[in-house]
Amino acid sequence: MAEEIAIALPFSIDPYGKVSQTKEQSKIWADKVRSVIGTALKERVMRPLFGTDISSSVYEGQDFAELSVKDAVATAFNTQLQRLQLQSVSSVFDTYTNTLTVDVTYALPNDEVVSTTIGILSISGNLIPREETL
Repeated sequence: MAEEIAIALPFSIDPYGKVSQTKEQSKIWADKVRSVIGTALKERVMRPLFGTDISSSVYEGQDFAELSVKDAVATAFNTQLQRLQLQSVSSVFDTYTNTLTVDVTYALPNDEVVSTTIGILSISGNLIPREETL
């Protein structure tokens, strides 16, 4: 199998004026996981089924949001990230800052197990939830 090369995220230009790339498989897959989980369903016009419905579920309260996030991540892995094996999903809600942090552990196609923090989802009153990557 040929080694996969992808654009390094966040997008940047290297010192030679070229788009930065990476061959690190855990980084490539972590970027793909963040892309799928961080995209709302119907956000991409040509791919309306790409992403998850996490952003709409956080308005239903802390307990529902945590369960919904776990279900959405599992569904995303079953439908859009089939080459990865989901190991666990943990979410922690901080009532002081009203943030939801989600950690996903999964096995890469080469059986290496990695953990990715999807980000921090801020829930503030009636504002749209937003993800802040770490």
